[in-house]
Amino acid sequence: MSVGQLSVFLENKKGRIAELLSALAQEDIPVFGFSVADVSDYGIVRILSSRGAEACDVLRSHGFTVVENRVVSASIKAGTRDLANVVSVLSNAGVNIEYMYMTTRQSVVLRVDDPDAVEGILVERGFECLSDLQ
Repeated sequence: MSVGQLSVFLENKKGRIAELLSALAQEDIPVFGFSVADVSDYGIVRILSSRGAEACDVLRSHGFTVVENRVVSASIKAGTRDLANVVSVLSNAGVNIEYMYMTTRQSVVLRVDDPDAVEGILVERGFECLSDLQ
């Protein structure tokens, strides 16, 4: 049930994020998760879409370098209590969270070594894990 995430590598130059989003918008590709992390010369844009394969094709056709990987998306309520509980549950289970970010569908995205195992832990503790299409 994990979610397909696109990681797009961009030069750290003015206007590159706008170009990326414009390419997706031109094809009406929906985005429900978006994160930008930068390093001095380049950035990594992480994107979640219900049309991930199509988004990947569109971005590649515009010359972007794209890698797809699986992440866990757990539904959380507004506020910090559920977010803190997700992190606490995983910490207590010895899970290393590589990175995390929020989405527009009230969920937290978690990059972990074993998405299937993490989903099992979270579901066992009462959290709902989401797919690309929810």
